[in-house]
Amino acid sequence: MSEHSLARLFVLCSRPAPGPGARGEVLRLAGSVRDWDRALGKAEEEGILPLLYWNLRDNPGAVPAAVLETLRRSFLRNLARTTQVYRELELFLESVRRAGLRAALTKGGRLALDIYPEPALRPFWDVDFIVHPSDWPALKKILGGIGYTEAADSGGGPAAADLPLDWAYSPYYRKDSLFLEFHFTPLGLHFRNREEDGLWSSAGRLSVRGTAAMVLPAEHELCYLCIHAQQHSYQRLVWLSDIVELASRPGLDWDRVLKISRAERVKGPVFYGLHLVNTLWPGAVPPGPLAELLPGPFERAGLRILWPEAATAARRAAPPWPYYMPSLFSLWERKSPGLAARTLRGILFPPRAWLAVTCGLPPNSLRLYGRYFDRILRPVLTAAKRFTADP
Repeated sequence: MSEHSLARLFVLCSRPAPGPGARGEVLRLAGSVRDWDRALGKAEEEGILPLLYWNLRDNPGAVPAAVLETLRRSFLRNLARTTQVYRELELFLESVRRAGLRAALTKGGRLALDIYPEPALRPFWDVDFIVHPSDWPALKKILGGIGYTEAADSGGGPAAADLPLDWAYSPYYRKDSLFLEFHFTPLGLHFRNREEDGLWSSAGRLSVRGTAAMVLPAEHELCYLCIHAQQHSYQRLVWLSDIVELASRPGLDWDRVLKISRAERVKGPVFYGLHLVNTLWPGAVPPGPLAELLPGPFERAGLRILWPEAATAARRAAPPWPYYMPSLFSLWERKSPGLAARTLRGILFPPRAWLAVTCGLPPNSLRLYGRYFDRILRPVLTAAKRFTADP
């Protein structure tokens, strides 16, 4: 089976309901797979093993029985794990609700319940929350009071208390097998949102096993998903599945999506996430919003050079660009030299204490200079790898 055919099978099966016209193509492509061990490994990397099972389960003759059984067991394991995660999450959610703190469930932990017909269809490892910075001290007390401790690899430790609550500090807290990750910028950028307080005032609620969890508006979540997928260079198909499922949600307010994108200067990353989704699943995004989000020719060319549409559709692996790329596109739209200089300084030269903690080095270690050098050199090395690789 060709790489193109396997990628096409994955794209079709990465939606819970690929459409009646796609069913025959799914079965034909599945029947042509010869190396299922390799295919299952790639599907796991893409985060779509449960979705692959979901789309093949009613046609057992389309794939070998052993393959379907492997997929079924993977689905059931994810179902059991997801059920356990939400059960363990109840105490934290209830404690946050009683305290009236602003901590919004986001990404996989929200989407599994909010946009997928079965929570087990959306695998996730940790549970992400966006927290209002002023509520973080009280939230830390709650975490400690119910038995959570900060994980050693989260950039925390003794120096963390002195660090600014921004993109550089996204701590992990652990209790047994449950990991919670906290973010302090609602769009994942390297600077604060312009209309952050208004955003929190429009937050909604999502039921998690009967406990109310705060969630930010679906339109904001959609913008965040587009930015997050770009931060990771669209390397996992499930992140694009998230975008298309939320973009297809009935009642989504596209005017609000446009307003957020313009106000926060993220038209480029939001447009490109939706554009790639529309390339994989034609007609999934209305043409009007795509036209309104269209960035200028220079920015559009940059997006296509960094993340070629054909490579993304074919699911060709490539070294990821640095995590901060969406912030650079946002800076381009903001046209603020002062903000650009401050942001780039923070990206390339983060606080020495933070870098020491995240690298596991003493604050006075000379090796930290090498880490700073790595941060400066990484974009150049990534570009060299990507643009000299075989097409």
